[in-house]
Amino acid sequence: MIATTVRRALAAAAVFATVGGAAALTASAANAAPAEVPLCTDADVTVTATPAPDHASGHHADILHYSAATPTTNCTLSGAPYGTVFYDGGNAPLGVPSSSDDSAGAPQVTIDATHTASSYVIIPNDTAAGPTVAKLGLHLPSDASRTAIAVGWPGQDLTTSAHFSVITQD
Repeated sequence: MIATTVRRALAAAAVFATVGGAAALTASAANAAPAEVPLCTDADVTVTATPAPDHASGHHADILHYSAATPTTNCTLSGAPYGTVFYDGGNAPLGVPSSSDDSAGAPQVTIDATHTASSYVIIPNDTAAGPTVAKLGLHLPSDASRTAIAVGWPGQDLTTSAHFSVITQD
């Protein structure tokens, strides 16, 4: 009888230890840091360009829109596009000077199925006609693959130069 009572007590203790251990493991897993979201590559992001509806006096602007290339995309960007090159219809570089905002301290933006981002291309107005642009090549600021993305240009001629702003969350 005493042996049976001792066995039952030991079995109950084993059950409590197992349940308590599982609860501790579950709590540890819940408190673990989430997996780090990777930097976006050219394969993760689709970039399109549209004319901006408004702009600063003496300038016109185009908006670059950044969206997920697939429904499973989940990545981040931080900064302004770099390595920008404008091309004509024959795919020849036009030699248009460009600059970008400083990316230091830029906000991190998420690109996934429900989060998009945008940035501006600011172009000074000029009375002289500039080259006709067919597309823009750019690198994502956080591009782990270091591959340029080709973006169809919305049809406006360039004038003297172009300035690229930091990407912000929409």
